[in-house]
Amino acid sequence: MPKRLGQHQAPSGAWIRTNRRLAIYIRDGFRCLACYKDLRDAKPADVTLDHLLSKSEHAGLDEETRQEFGSVHANHNIVTSCRSCNSTRRDMPWTAFYDTAGQARVLAARDRALNMELANAILAGKAGDPRLEAERGE
Repeated sequence: MPKRLGQHQAPSGAWIRTNRRLAIYIRDGFRCLACYKDLRDAKPADVTLDHLLSKSEHAGLDEETRQEFGSVHANHNIVTSCRSCNSTRRDMPWTAFYDTAGQARVLAARDRALNMELANAILAGKAGDPRLEAERGE
């Protein structure tokens, strides 16, 4: 029997729009930033998003830091992760779980802009369409 959602729980993935989720995967090169596994051919259920700072850690920040940091769902707080790494990490601080190379990948990726135009084009079935590329002047 499926687990019933609590009154305030949304279904998994409902907190983020599909195009933004895809844009984060694109930003991160469709790789788990923890183990660097290539996720392009992975099953969709094995490709997840990892919050670097959890909701409880975010709530524990002082007000000034929370305002500076932004939402717990801010782009810089979310990275691509394989299901294995995301499940293994659980509530461990990301800096304790990610090795030095993984931390460097996170720091390099987290402030890059999301390519929402490409994500939207892929979802609309227009990626690679020469007319779309021509409209962008490429």
